[in-house]
Amino acid sequence: MYPVMFHLGSFPVYSYGVMLAVAILVGIFYAIRRAPRYQVSADAVVEVSALCIIGGVVGARLLYVLINWEYYRENLAHIFLVREGGLTFYGGIAGALLLVIPYVHYKKYSLPVFFDLFSPPIALGYAIARIGCFLNGCCYGRVCPFTSFPLAVKFPYLSGFRYPTQLYSAGYSLIILFALLHLEKNKAFTGELFLDYLWLYGIARFLIEYLRDEPFSVGGIFTLGQVACLSIVAFSLILREVIKRYGKES
Repeated sequence: MYPVMFHLGSFPVYSYGVMLAVAILVGIFYAIRRAPRYQVSADAVVEVSALCIIGGVVGARLLYVLINWEYYRENLAHIFLVREGGLTFYGGIAGALLLVIPYVHYKKYSLPVFFDLFSPPIALGYAIARIGCFLNGCCYGRVCPFTSFPLAVKFPYLSGFRYPTQLYSAGYSLIILFALLHLEKNKAFTGELFLDYLWLYGIARFLIEYLRDEPFSVGGIFTLGQVACLSIVAFSLILREVIKRYGKES
């Protein structure tokens, strides 16, 4: 793996940070390209994107630190070393929403419009960010019986060959991207595309969790991530059907 991409003098430039920056920039550019479809200005996209970045990074880091508090309480200074990796997707979504929802309400924008506008860019950015995870050597999979790529990778400082779940995650996120672009053509209401993203992501992540090196801490059969995935899938599918049945179509 290549956690340090290069050096600027004595300053290390981490591959995770570089790929995260690329993911954000590509996502914003893609959202701006999609904005006319939803009659949203480029300025509004940039405003909401800035809040997503701030809230997303803070929320993603905060949840990751809380999950791994046993380590961070002994290494408090490491809490702020985001460039080295350590972000949780669910925390990122929650943090972004906490800033975006009141801002969109204040500006009198349509929240469902922004949800649908940003869903494909989120899927694309997520795929790019997961490549950063692979280069960084984090979020790796369990030891597997295979010894050849793409089924297995030898990570430095880890025993055995392991599933490159970061690349699997990047792959399924690209599949979700193309699925969303297809579903977008026939959506029944504004906001449905975002709900489609949530349940598609939840199912894919639930399956990937079986290959990730995470403990089955819930009843011995599920990881905490899988419980979160099941909650997201149930919430998004139920809300989707309720809106279809009782809500107004756009």
